[in-house]
Amino acid sequence: MRKSFVTAGAVVLGVALVAVTVASGGAAATAASPSCRGDGITVAALASGCAVSSGTVVLPDGRRFAVPPSGTTVAALPVAASGAVDPGDVSVTNTGRSGVAVRIDDRWAGAPAAVRLERAALQQRTATTRATAGAATSATSASAPSSCSNKTYTRTGFRWGSRVDWRYNATGQKGTGSVTAIRAGSDAWTGALATCGKKVTSTAADRYLGTTTQASGVTATGGCGTSSGTSVAAWGSLRAGTLAVTCVWSRSGVAVEVDQRYTTAAAWSATTTCSGTKFDLRGVATHEWGHAYGLGHTAQNSGLVMKPASTTCETGQRTLGLGDLMGIDALY
Repeated sequence: MRKSFVTAGAVVLGVALVAVTVASGGAAATAASPSCRGDGITVAALASGCAVSSGTVVLPDGRRFAVPPSGTTVAALPVAASGAVDPGDVSVTNTGRSGVAVRIDDRWAGAPAAVRLERAALQQRTATTRATAGAATSATSASAPSSCSNKTYTRTGFRWGSRVDWRYNATGQKGTGSVTAIRAGSDAWTGALATCGKKVTSTAADRYLGTTTQASGVTATGGCGTSSGTSVAAWGSLRAGTLAVTCVWSRSGVAVEVDQRYTTAAAWSATTTCSGTKFDLRGVATHEWGHAYGLGHTAQNSGLVMKPASTTCETGQRTLGLGDLMGIDALY
């Protein structure tokens, strides 16, 4: 939900999804979906209501998602470089017999029955913060408010029922301090937290288990591959303008795996201070771990960690704002 950060790419994507949703009620959808199998299942094909047990869903913008098992949702949550095209947050839910539902920001597509089921389930899971979420995306002021005066936050619809155990794949890392910076980002949301004169205790918890050669489930298109059962933070290529993507697999709102990919195309700073045209890894990691724990985006001008785009050397994103704190407190 990013009405404050509209780009030409998002508009085109929205038009495509609206067209699919309209078509799903008539013969056009059936004609457009001869098969729901293989590695190139389109959103239009899903609109036929076909049940899908395997394969790859390809979005209109080219992002690819391995179809999750029945009863599972996979969400891709990116952060962009400031000024770049915002691809939008995506969730793909396999409801089994009712088909597959696809959500990109606030736009739904896919099998009509699956959309109805997942939309209702998501509304129920996020009902307690719906009013706050609306406020978070409606700010249009040109001036950025203080992070300590902005109380907004959004929820993605999942949370962890247990500690997040994760590993780090160092292949392609940008600097020897990279894992330290990413660990600091994960820990920023856990335990006793204090910011903006407010204190809370977050029951969100993680444990770093060391390095691994296991690949991250985040793909180069910015989509999500197959769940491996191991949560991994790693490096790799991503689309131009995308700094990082977090993929989370969940069942009925309970997260079971999180994978991350940080782009190898950007210049990164993993040190205490940052200078020049580098992106602050710790700040971006704090944002991505906010997604991992279940928080969505706020308005770009919110001044909060969870705004959808980062500028170079934005070290202020390491520190939670008031809305960030209230969001993690509401979840945990």
